Amino acid sequence: MIDFESAPDGSGEKPPRGPARNFERTAGPVKYLQGLNERQSEAVHAIDGPLIVLAGAGSGKTKMLVSRICHLIEACGAQPYQVLAVTFTNKAAGEMRERVERMLENSGKLGNPEIGTFHSVCVRLIRREMDRTPFTKPFVIYDDSDQLSLVKRAMEKLNIDNKSFNPKAIQGAINRAKCNAIEPAEMEVAQHDIFGRQAKRVFEQYQKDLFANNALDFGEIICMTYRILRDHEDIRLKYQQRFRFIHVDEYQDTNRAQYLLLAMLADRRFGGHQNICVVGDEDQSIYGWRGADIHNILDFEKDYPGAKVVKLEQNYRSTKTIITAASQVIRNNSQRKDKTLWTDNEDGLPITHVFVADERQEAEFVISELKRQAEHESRAYGDFAIFYRTNAQSRQFEDVLRREKIPYQVVGGLRFYDRKEIKDILAYFKVILNPTDSIGLKRVINTPARGIGKTTLEKIDEFLLSMELQAADAQLALPVTPVVPPSFWDALCRAAQDSSITNAGTARKLAQFVALMERLRTEQPKLLLSELYHLILDETGYVRELRQEGTDEAMARVENLEEFDTILQEFEESNYDNVPEEERPARKPLLLSQFIEQSSLVSDSDEFNPQVSNVKLMTLHSSKGLEFPVVFLGGLEEGLFPSIRNWEETNEEDIEEERRLCYVGMTRARERLYLSNVAVRRFWGDVSYQEASRFLKEIPAQLMQSRDLAQSFRIQRSDDFGTGFHRSPSEPARNISFGATTSPVIPPHARKSSTQATEESLIGNVMDHPEYGEGKVVLSEGAGPERKLTVEFAGRQRRKFLYRYVEGYLE
Repeated sequence: MIDFESAPDGSGEKPPRGPARNFERTAGPVKYLQGLNERQSEAVHAIDGPLIVLAGAGSGKTKMLVSRICHLIEACGAQPYQVLAVTFTNKAAGEMRERVERMLENSGKLGNPEIGTFHSVCVRLIRREMDRTPFTKPFVIYDDSDQLSLVKRAMEKLNIDNKSFNPKAIQGAINRAKCNAIEPAEMEVAQHDIFGRQAKRVFEQYQKDLFANNALDFGEIICMTYRILRDHEDIRLKYQQRFRFIHVDEYQDTNRAQYLLLAMLADRRFGGHQNICVVGDEDQSIYGWRGADIHNILDFEKDYPGAKVVKLEQNYRSTKTIITAASQVIRNNSQRKDKTLWTDNEDGLPITHVFVADERQEAEFVISELKRQAEHESRAYGDFAIFYRTNAQSRQFEDVLRREKIPYQVVGGLRFYDRKEIKDILAYFKVILNPTDSIGLKRVINTPARGIGKTTLEKIDEFLLSMELQAADAQLALPVTPVVPPSFWDALCRAAQDSSITNAGTARKLAQFVALMERLRTEQPKLLLSELYHLILDETGYVRELRQEGTDEAMARVENLEEFDTILQEFEESNYDNVPEEERPARKPLLLSQFIEQSSLVSDSDEFNPQVSNVKLMTLHSSKGLEFPVVFLGGLEEGLFPSIRNWEETNEEDIEEERRLCYVGMTRARERLYLSNVAVRRFWGDVSYQEASRFLKEIPAQLMQSRDLAQSFRIQRSDDFGTGFHRSPSEPARNISFGATTSPVIPPHARKSSTQATEESLIGNVMDHPEYGEGKVVLSEGAGPERKLTVEFAGRQRRKFLYRYVEGYLE
């Protein structure tokens, strides 16, 4: 039987006796048990040994957890300090803490349970056990930008060129290692893995510098706590005795380091008491890309033999139709437990599936439908949510919402024109148009990195001050003649010519930047806006650097830049393509100033007021844990959702995570669910024919009411493409991809026919890949559309591709 008498410090001293310790001695109904269904009540009362609660979407898991914690303290004799509950967000932890404290306000027990995020709980433990850490004084916590600065410093110490090895990519490698509780000495790197070897070196130096600075990063908070418990038996015993009842919310989102940390406290192999209750849903495991390991929840019963399993399968949120449809989708996954979500709610309306011509018509339909419901069904704008797979998809919806003057909020992200990469390009546009714009100039001068840092800018500012003083003196000497005050650009040009202002090396870098901007300014009147945009990207290497970085954040920025290309082409269609040909030469130089004015009005929109009812826009990942009466889920197309990245062979585990993401999105809807896909979608300004997502096909037809709105907008395979382009016959048509998925546009150099490719051996052929560079085909497998090529690139790194996606890159 559980010993409730241990002191919190593990000393063995008995605390003052409180209420009876025997199981459920409290008589009569109690408020924390009221309203529980049978399965929730079963989980609340299972207090001995390991327990896994498989909590389906909308099944009341928070209510169950709060009731269980209160029951342990009120009826079972546990002291508040003996109960630990960890989750992932401050919001979730705060809500749970508030509800528990409200329930226990008249309990007579001293203190409160330890409820917090993994990081907050671990920081408190580390501070209490400072003598078991490398620190000699209180530590600080580094955020991502601090961490990146330290990575760069470590690279400088090791003389590792940050152009050859991207610091953010190395930062990503360090964070992945920490997700798995791997220390630098434990990193296993293949002999031919040049990047891996350098990342390991940086990791070793980084850790030394991190501790020398008395600092922790987010990953190290978990890892250090784990090592303290692993390496110090007395500390481990102390916390095993203190935290007698452990609760873990969203267990499917835990990574390896968090799994090991919990094992130190609860697992019998390490002296643990086995009193661990994990709550989660493997069908909602959608964070594998940031280190979450779905096997933690799938293998819980193996890790804790004899664990009790309770399934919360009753959904209180959605209609029967929505629940049935979502269940039919997720049942196609193999990595899941056997459970069936159900509800006593009404059947509700069928799911509305809409097939539209393109992303513009998709946005028009969504906004018109939510506007109709707001006007005719008395819904508030806060009842509506629009979900999408990538941030870049938000722009079309935002444009229509702004036009219709409907308030909205982009949850979990900035508005499209406020995103860093878009603001960077807008800054280039502004400096090309007006080089005296010092704000824009300082933004772009080292974007992408050119080695022109803060010190250089400070020296130029000092020189500018001296120029201004000279100008003031000149004005006094010649009061009748106006003297134009110097700008930061003027000082920058002087510094590029005079190395004494900075130094010779810096002057050369400044001269290169000045030459770049002058070249762009010279070309601007001759180019369409989209052509100028591509020239900027080519000359600066902006996208190339993001692709080399290769992180999820970097690839999201690339997607936003792709969307920006589409915006520019649409702007040209409205402001250039539809004017008489004889007027175009005069119109072309004006496009830049017109677009800057338009985009500036968008960027200056009023900030969102959280007290006002707004339409919510968010990625599917951001929708986790939320719910709305009406949900619109757009972009259900192969290649976009599910997302197939880098044109490589599809990994079934990745597809299953995408399917879980679809399930999460569908189960956010309470009353109405709309799903949409398009016939064509633009990527980098090119038009690609889209195939409906497999997830749409997994929903039973009888649950959906389908509408084909593309009938009046049928796509024709002609030079005009039927998508609103109206170029003159003398102008070249823009490229279009006729593939069914969002594969990259193949460059128009010589290609082999599929018959030739089948008959000839491709082994030994050279591939010039836009992301990985030059490589050689070393293996060819299969035939037809499923043919796969293995290509070896620099550093003996191998990648596998579907042949049909990379045929055009073979020489």
